[in-house]
Amino acid sequence: MPAKQARVREIASQALPPFLLGPNHTKSNALHDIEFVGELHRWSNFLRFVENEIQGQRWSTKVIKYTHRLGNPEAESQVIGDETGLQGVFSHSVGFMVGKILKAQSIDLEFADFKCLGNHYANTPDSILMTKNVELKVVGELKVPWVYEHEMCEAYEEESMLRYLLAQPIKYMKDLNCMYGFMSNYCETIFLRQEFIAGRWIIDYSPVVRASTSYVKTDMADLQATPVVSLRQCFLAVAALAQTQGPVYNTTPNSEWVVKLR
Repeated sequence: MPAKQARVREIASQALPPFLLGPNHTKSNALHDIEFVGELHRWSNFLRFVENEIQGQRWSTKVIKYTHRLGNPEAESQVIGDETGLQGVFSHSVGFMVGKILKAQSIDLEFADFKCLGNHYANTPDSILMTKNVELKVVGELKVPWVYEHEMCEAYEEESMLRYLLAQPIKYMKDLNCMYGFMSNYCETIFLRQEFIAGRWIIDYSPVVRASTSYVKTDMADLQATPVVSLRQCFLAVAALAQTQGPVYNTTPNSEWVVKLR
């Protein structure tokens, strides 16, 4: 039986495949002992921005994936038990697939390991998006989803938890002069943006985007409707913003940005 062709727009709109948790797995909290103490705001109309971006795309008709008609081999996920395994799943379902989407849409960004930058930064972020000219545009951090402290929907409603959860990628963004970032446990992702507004630097954070969510088109005229977008679409929209953004130079003292927990 011939394989089914999947084109760019279809793959972008799909939910991520699930993974299987192994019987033996890490149980410890991997968040750094730091917190963000700067100004924190919800990223206004983030989901609407993503849907506007995907509706405005001139979609390539390129086939970027083939699937069996009797099932989707991508859904036959590997069994994982630690952050290294999670990074592998993320690298394929997000990094590889979103990379193919970005290439097809002529967006000059690709997922890469931080070491590819050749930067002598003392820390090693888990994931980045960079240009072909090796310019950093987005920096991200990954944690396993089965540890309570890494759960994003819980933290989203409690600011003190959120400041602890997001501190690591926020620190990377400032240190590396990068406007955009993200924190992900694969199942849940929050996107970040640092901006200079009214004489001060702030961090905007998106709603929690679930990996299990597929795109559902909304009536763009209904401004009260909450768009339902996929994680891949969110990465596409943020990448489209980030590709033309140069370095940002946040001069906020470290004591007023990210500090060690007391």
